[in-house]
Amino acid sequence: MTALILLLMGVAMVVAVRGQRGIAIGLFGVSFVLAALWLNYHIVDVLNLSL
Repeated sequence: MTALILLLMGVAMVVAVRGQRGIAIGLFGVSFVLAALWLNYHIVDVLNLSL
């Protein structure tokens, strides 16, 4: 999932360089939301340690 988020950000950067700002802002927004959801999913995950 992390690779997909980074790929989406890369596509957004390419689109921004090509001059389509609206699409680039949308892609950055989607990647930011996905990254926040992914982080939240792993933060609340319990870490089980065996001693």
